[in-house]
Amino acid sequence: MLLKQERARAMYKHILLPTDGSALAREAVQSGILFAKNIGAEVLGLYVIPEPRAEQLDAWLHHDPLFPKHRKMMFDKFADEALSFVANSALAEEVPCLYRKVQGAEPWIAILKVAEQSHCDLIYMASHGWKGGIGDHVGSQTLKILHHSPIPVLVHKPRKAATAPA
Repeated sequence: MLLKQERARAMYKHILLPTDGSALAREAVQSGILFAKNIGAEVLGLYVIPEPRAEQLDAWLHHDPLFPKHRKMMFDKFADEALSFVANSALAEEVPCLYRKVQGAEPWIAILKVAEQSHCDLIYMASHGWKGGIGDHVGSQTLKILHHSPIPVLVHKPRKAATAPA
């Protein structure tokens, strides 16, 4: 175990923790922070605010001219809450932490871009987000990151709920 920790300590110094604020993402954030603590790494929390497609906005604009402003305020609030969880969790474990929120049409692309720009050497993320998980397959954003990432990705799978014997 110590040899594995020493290898991880040498390899990973800056870990990206993308989150969407879901329960599964919060579980992954906590696990990622403990991982970072054990290997002496720092973390970067990331929330990607989705950019609406023009046709999505057009459908609402005639109903509410303030829709774009209200939508931005709502997503900023979601991002701030999710990133506050990352920051407070890291603080509790005494892990150095920065955090960012960015906008992106495709979350997986934004995550990879931030990982590259921030010189992260590991992406530690949940297997699923708000849509949850069905079966053993990873979520679509996670799958795209696994397929396209030039840096290592560690996928945190949710804990299985304890089942009572039949």
